[in-house]
Amino acid sequence: MLARLLLFIILITADMLTIHGMQKLDIAINFFWLETFLNACIMALVTIFSVRIFTHFKQLKSREGLSSESLLLRSGLVAFAVETVLSLSLPLLKLSATQVSTTITCGLLFALLTTVLIHFLLLHSGEITQFNNRSLIEKIFALRGVLLLSYLFSLSLFLLLLLNIYQQQHLSNIRQSITQEQQQLALVRNGLNEHIDKAALDTRMLALQDNLQKLLTGDPEAITRLTHDYLSLATIKPAYEQIRFIDNEGIERIRVDQSSLGPIAITSKKMQDKHQRYYFTDAFKLSAGQVYISRMDLNIENGRIELPFKPIVRLATPVFDQQGEKRGIVIINLNSSALFTQLKNEAKNITGELMLLNDEGYWLFGRERDAAWAFMFPRYKDRTIDKYYPGIWPKIKTDQRGYIMTSDGYFIFDTISISHHNTLDTDQTRSSSEPQRHEWKLISLASDEDFSAAYRNMLPPLIMFFILTSIITGIGTLLYFRIQRKHLTAQQKIEQLAHYDQLTGLYNRNLFIELLELQLAQSRRKNEALAVIYMDLDQFKPINDQYGHQAGDYVLQQAATRMREVLRDTDSIARLGGDEFAAILPSHGTRRQLSIIAQRVITSMQQPIHFNGQTINMSISIGIAIHFKGQPLESLLHEADLAMYAAKRSKNVHFKYADELPTTSE
Repeated sequence: MLARLLLFIILITADMLTIHGMQKLDIAINFFWLETFLNACIMALVTIFSVRIFTHFKQLKSREGLSSESLLLRSGLVAFAVETVLSLSLPLLKLSATQVSTTITCGLLFALLTTVLIHFLLLHSGEITQFNNRSLIEKIFALRGVLLLSYLFSLSLFLLLLLNIYQQQHLSNIRQSITQEQQQLALVRNGLNEHIDKAALDTRMLALQDNLQKLLTGDPEAITRLTHDYLSLATIKPAYEQIRFIDNEGIERIRVDQSSLGPIAITSKKMQDKHQRYYFTDAFKLSAGQVYISRMDLNIENGRIELPFKPIVRLATPVFDQQGEKRGIVIINLNSSALFTQLKNEAKNITGELMLLNDEGYWLFGRERDAAWAFMFPRYKDRTIDKYYPGIWPKIKTDQRGYIMTSDGYFIFDTISISHHNTLDTDQTRSSSEPQRHEWKLISLASDEDFSAAYRNMLPPLIMFFILTSIITGIGTLLYFRIQRKHLTAQQKIEQLAHYDQLTGLYNRNLFIELLELQLAQSRRKNEALAVIYMDLDQFKPINDQYGHQAGDYVLQQAATRMREVLRDTDSIARLGGDEFAAILPSHGTRRQLSIIAQRVITSMQQPIHFNGQTINMSISIGIAIHFKGQPLESLLHEADLAMYAAKRSKNVHFKYADELPTTSE
């Protein structure tokens, strides 16, 4: 038991170290079969080496009839098979466990299964009938069982291999799909950035206009020319919902709005004070050349959200006069409906559901029915992404790009950084008083089914391949079984000719002598008694002469049949030649029980035999020799033979014991 425990400890330690080493090698996932093969080979060698050491120091002993070389080979095969099955099975279970716990689990299962199988299949001292001592039918059934188990085991390994290939292709396809999805999101991000950058460039251009500088110097006609410029720009770019110049006191000086009839200039009477609005205060803090980009929200007119919704992004930059004094801001209200139209067009190239969220986790695009623009409505303030998909927002908010796998699907995300820094002035630094940057999150929510179309197409070919392989290997196994069955039948016939009497089916003299030697050795080892009875038919020659040789052969067959009926299955019966028979009786019991057996044989032989309408009577003489310690084989047979001849000479007694004969009779 201690040796088996030590073997278990060695195997679990070696398996865990091997798995850890393979993980360090970082073999590509497409070559999982190579990692499986290397693991199995290493563990087979470790098992062979460990069993060899234990058997060398006699801590483990192979079962009877199993050579040491066969023990080592079979131990290695057991370890190889167990490690292969575990390596191919565990990845299919998709256990949500850490790498360490998976390694420990695999090592524990391998060591336990391997130790148990080696104990019961190769070391356990249970009584097992040797293959060579089985009948032909038993050998054929054993061969059928071994081939069936081998076929099913090989088929199971092949199925596990195909399932692993299918799973690895699935994972590879998902990784490839995620990469493609990330590339598409990057294109969408670049497109949105380009759209906003163009508006930012127009904002900087408006801040540098000559007409604006002339307005700041007091030119009375500059405001008319500047209004015309704003109208022209609004006509060219209808996405510009408003274009305004607001002075340093927050008062609108020029304002052009989009209307259903096109851009219109707002009169001075309708100009508003904006000095308390966040976009004015934030933009007025910037330095020259910097552009403020606001968060996206819905346009509000007269204190109410305008319908239909108009998503607005405000881009503003400070205006300086020729003396470098800050005199106000130029601001463009960008109608983001064009951005959403662009998103809808780009969504056709996106596998999953495309969404755009602000930096607080509110939907700007997507979830239009229940969650879009929820931050604009006080009663819907809780409708963030964290409400619908708990736990994913912190990672999405923290990382610039990546993906998260959840039960709801794969969240693939990218970041659009919205900053007051213009792309043309990225080297400028920002003071602590300047407004903070904010971000939009592009997210594609794709389910496993969205990524499954490509790899599902390979499932039917794999199924057909498995079925065809099963059929072909099944036919091959069946043909091999038939060949081996013919071989066993031929071998059985050869054994019959070499070891059995062809007339009676009993053992012949050669095999009887071998069996007697084995029984003598076993009786000495177990210190048990052994008896040999020598039998000879009386007056057998006259039967041949009177009734013919066919009748004589029939009598011999009937005598053999009756001996089998009287003697036990554990007794070995042989025809030594002519009309002489012998039997080995191991564990025969007492001398009285042995006499009862002999008398039953005699009584059975005295029953008439009917052949071709004729009745043949016969009798038998028996000599009995009981083995005692130190008696040689030849002496035992000789004593039984002498006792049989003594019984034959006696007229009233049909069996004699060798130890009852007078010494002069020898």
